[in-house]
Amino acid sequence: KSVEYESLSEKIINITETQISNSNSITNLTQQLANFDKLHLSMLELLENVETIENKVDKTLPEFRKEISKLEVQLSETSSAVSLVREDQKNSIDSMKAIGFSVSNMQDKTTEDHEQLKKVQEVVTNLVKSHAVQTSKLHDHILKEESSSINVNATKATIHLVQELRSFESEYKNIVNKLPRDCGSVDGPPGIYLISPGEVEPILAHCEDGWTTIQKRYDGTVNFNRNWNEYSTGFGSATGEHWLGNRNIHDLTKMNCSQLQINMKDIYNQHWQANYQNFRVADFSAGFKLFIDHYSGNASDAFNYQNLMEFSTIDNDRDISNTHCASNYEGGWWFSHCQHANLNGRYNLGLTWFDSSRNEWIAVEASEMRIKKQDVC
Repeated sequence: KSVEYESLSEKIINITETQISNSNSITNLTQQLANFDKLHLSMLELLENVETIENKVDKTLPEFRKEISKLEVQLSETSSAVSLVREDQKNSIDSMKAIGFSVSNMQDKTTEDHEQLKKVQEVVTNLVKSHAVQTSKLHDHILKEESSSINVNATKATIHLVQELRSFESEYKNIVNKLPRDCGSVDGPPGIYLISPGEVEPILAHCEDGWTTIQKRYDGTVNFNRNWNEYSTGFGSATGEHWLGNRNIHDLTKMNCSQLQINMKDIYNQHWQANYQNFRVADFSAGFKLFIDHYSGNASDAFNYQNLMEFSTIDNDRDISNTHCASNYEGGWWFSHCQHANLNGRYNLGLTWFDSSRNEWIAVEASEMRIKKQDVC
C-alpha cells in the first residue's frame, strides 16, 4: 500500500505540475492574443485614416473636373471670338486695299476732282483710325476676358486643389510621423510592425526586443537573384524570407549608431552568431558601401573581408574580383573576392560563412540579419 500511495502521490504531483504548466501557457497565449488585438486595432485605425483621405480625394476630383470642363468651354468661346476678329481684320484690310486702289486712280483725274479726293482720303484716314481703335478695344477686351474669367477661375480651382492636396499631405505626414522610426521605438511583443525609417513610404518589418530584421533565409521560397533596383527597394515578406532593401537599411543606419547581429544555423543544426558593434550602409550614390567593425561571436570574423565594399547584383558588378560574384553565386552582396561570407546566394548552394578558426566553410541552412541602435552612441 505504501508503494501504491507513493505512486499515486507522484502521479498527483505530475498532474499538478502539468496543470500549472498548461495554465502558464494559456496565460502567455492570452497575453499574445491581447497584443495581436492591439496591433490589429492599430492597423485598422491606420487603414481608416487612409480610407478617409481617399474619400476626400474622390470628393474633390469631380469638382476639379467640373472646373476643367468650364475652362474648356470658356477657352472654346474665346477661340471662336478670336477667329471672328481675325476674319473682320481680313475684311477691313481688303476694304482698305480697295479704297487705296480707288484713291490711286482718282489722283490721275483733273483738279476739279481734287476736293473729292481730299474727302475720300479723310474717309480712309478716319476708317483706319476707327479700325485701329476698335481692334485695340477688342484686343483689350479679350485680354481682360482671359485674365479675369479664365485665369481667375483656373487660379481659384488650382488654389483650391493645392490647398486640398496640402491638407491631405499634412494628414498623411501626421500619420507617418506617429509611426516608429525603427523597432527600437516599438513597445510590444515580437511580431510585424509598420515603421517609417526614411522620407519615403512606411514599411513592414519584423521587430523583437528593439531589433529590426533586415534579412531572413530559411527555406529557399524567395528568389534572391534580383537586380539592383529590387535590392535597393527590398523584396519578399517580413513574415517570411525577405531583404528589407538597401535604401531602408541606409536610412536605419545613416546616423552611424547601429549594431548588427547575424544568426545562422548550419545543415547539422548547429547555431552560429556574428556580432558587429558598428554597422552602417552608405547611400545610393556611394553604391551602398558597407562599414563594419568590432566583431564578437562564434562564427569568426568572415564579414570583415568585405568591409568597405560596395553592393553588387546580377546587373551591377562592383566587386574587385576578376569574376562576376553576384552572377556566379546568384545573389546580391558586398562581394570582394566572392565568398568568405555570402548569405544571399542561391539556397542550398550559395549560403556560406568561412570559419577561419577551423579553416572550414559553414554550410548555412538558415540566417537572420538584424540591426539595433547602440546603447551609447
